[in-house]
Amino acid sequence: MGKNSTSGEKTQQAGDEKTKEEVKSEDQRLCELSSDGFIKRFKIANILHNCGALKEKGVPAIEIFTYMFNQMFSPLSMYSQMKLGIFHEGFSKNTVYRFLEEACMNWHKAVLLLANSIIQVVALLTSGSSGRFALVIDDTPLKKCGRKMELVSKYYNHVSNTYEYGYRILTLAWTDGVTTIPVRYTLLASPEDGSVRGRIDYGIDGRTLAGKIRSAARTSMTGLVIDFVRKALKSGIRASAVLFDSGFAYPRTIISLVRDAGITVITRLKTDFVQYYEFNGELKTIRDIYRICRKRCGKAAWKLSVRANLLVREDGEIKERLPVKLVFVPNRSKRDEWICLLCTDVKMEETEIIRQYGKRWNIEVMFKCCKQYLKFGKDFHSTSFDGQNAQIAIALMRYMFIELAKRESEDEKAFGELFLHGCQDMQDITLGQSVGLIMSLFADAMKSVAGLTDEQVEKVKNYVVSAMPGHLLRTLSLANGIRQAA
Repeated sequence: MGKNSTSGEKTQQAGDEKTKEEVKSEDQRLCELSSDGFIKRFKIANILHNCGALKEKGVPAIEIFTYMFNQMFSPLSMYSQMKLGIFHEGFSKNTVYRFLEEACMNWHKAVLLLANSIIQVVALLTSGSSGRFALVIDDTPLKKCGRKMELVSKYYNHVSNTYEYGYRILTLAWTDGVTTIPVRYTLLASPEDGSVRGRIDYGIDGRTLAGKIRSAARTSMTGLVIDFVRKALKSGIRASAVLFDSGFAYPRTIISLVRDAGITVITRLKTDFVQYYEFNGELKTIRDIYRICRKRCGKAAWKLSVRANLLVREDGEIKERLPVKLVFVPNRSKRDEWICLLCTDVKMEETEIIRQYGKRWNIEVMFKCCKQYLKFGKDFHSTSFDGQNAQIAIALMRYMFIELAKRESEDEKAFGELFLHGCQDMQDITLGQSVGLIMSLFADAMKSVAGLTDEQVEKVKNYVVSAMPGHLLRTLSLANGIRQAA
């Protein structure tokens, strides 16, 4: 009897394992079908061709790209696949790396073109004006430590308060409060040769695409921010505001965005940074303004709202001034703590400023998902700066695919033309949600840490990830060794 029960248990376990393998293969097949449909739907082959991915003979560039794009579904690297004998593509490892390191391929343009096409699809699901559309700017670290890796630099990580080696990735994303699409990006390295640990190639002509990419990587972040926003708007992307954190909130940057790009800026200000504003004819810091002004009583979403002039000063003289609205959001637990938001549209309501700024955290969730699920700069080991640049572009394209799949699986307006006109829009971020996200900043504000706490990012990320179609979530989790709750 014991032997029969034991054999029965083994048979049942074997059956369960077989069922799991069948589910895995089915999920893998569905994921690859979805990605193939995505590549054909948005004509990525044409985008790559227009951006310099040209081959005179051999395997078409789109086949190499498709393999690299689908690597997010595989738990094995290309090297491991070759070692195990399960690499059955019609090209070699060298072909893949030549494609990655092609200096004439404009990956920045490819990301922008694809993002523009997807944003047009998502914008159709949002009726009314473009008032809920916003651009978000932020950067994230990418650790790399190889001495042979080009332009790997030493940088300060404000989250861990330590110095690290690698790159910083400056990214511009578009969001409607529900879906976030990366639009522009660049890898940043140190402008000082002494802080560069990796090799520096001085022989590249600065007039070529490769030279321009390396030059941009070592220029000031302020100039890149203005260039990103201007080119995104010029390409036809609609947005009513640009959002960023206190690390980018410099007077010249803010005034240049308003003057040159003609867009509203909403940002958080550093409370410990001495920046003077023109208030009631006098020069005051935001701490001075908060101290001398009368606050609202009760548990309000904001305690104080004033108008002032943002100043650009040189040698003690005022060169430029811009009217702005300052909104002070209090910590409901501690009366002495507050966060100041700046908005260049002085007519915008305070509640709308707070609600719009809450969308900034969508880009934090994007970075978290790319690093945890989409092998952000980790699936191919190229020491070339062009190769690293290509990997980031492919990872951002993967995120566009995931975001679109998530949106179309949960938005009723994406089911067809009848639903498009008969269903309501998906709800934008609410004032309560924005206030809750801003409250999470107080835990780290006294430690000079920018952004969300790990717990807050994890909570929001888990909500976003759980909204993915089931086959995508299971396959991506398996590919990255992430255990899902039963």
